[in-house]
Amino acid sequence: MPKKILCTTTLALASALLAGHASAQDSTATSSGAATASATLPDGFEVLDRYVEAIGGEEAYRKHKTEQMTGQYSMPAMGIQGPIVIKRAATTKTLINIQVPPFGEVIQGTNGEEAWGASPDRPMTKLEGAEADKMINEANFYAIVEPRKTYTSAETVGTVTFAGVECYKVNVVTSWGEHQVCLFEVESGLHRKVSTRESTETDVFTNEITYSDFRDADGIKRPFRMAITTAAMMGAEQVIQFETIEFGVEFEEGTFDPPGSL
Repeated sequence: MPKKILCTTTLALASALLAGHASAQDSTATSSGAATASATLPDGFEVLDRYVEAIGGEEAYRKHKTEQMTGQYSMPAMGIQGPIVIKRAATTKTLINIQVPPFGEVIQGTNGEEAWGASPDRPMTKLEGAEADKMINEANFYAIVEPRKTYTSAETVGTVTFAGVECYKVNVVTSWGEHQVCLFEVESGLHRKVSTRESTETDVFTNEITYSDFRDADGIKRPFRMAITTAAMMGAEQVIQFETIEFGVEFEEGTFDPPGSL
């Protein structure tokens, strides 16, 4: 596998916590069943509120200020696997570290003011412009329980059968301008898939993430498995299988500081 493929990994992972510049076809309606319109569909923000309750509720989530996720990152089609550690802290701090033998290390982080990243073919670099803004916005620890701050609009456009489960299909626009299509289980309220596109006028997607294997982590339901496909990686699936998700972790001082080389 060319080393340059690894460059696209970290932005996709950042998106998964709540890349690519080419296009991928939307699979929501084709492989998962056509969306069904209904005059009785719930408001989009009502669906998002149900998700907050499904994971444990806003009050329970806000008790936490840090989170650490450890597990394995893999690209099954290429036989690649290595450990991944994601550290997060309120309000907008994130550090992602992936070891990808034999290619090396992928790092991306933000302290809420600056963002940086490195990969086997890219030295440690301070991120600028839209790339930095994306990382910082998606690092918001409480975004998951603040739907009206995270999204400027949310519209339920129908229902769709995904992985054998009926889901609401909700079109949302993030506060930083991303257009997404989200699937939430009708019965449980859990978030099952998010697809990012350039605008509401297209069904061409740059990034799709599927969430599964939901388990309790300190009173909060979290997906322990994420499957990511990006157009930049020609649809090759990346899988994150977490082994542990812990809240209330005490990180060493300076964990989220920019590297000294910047």
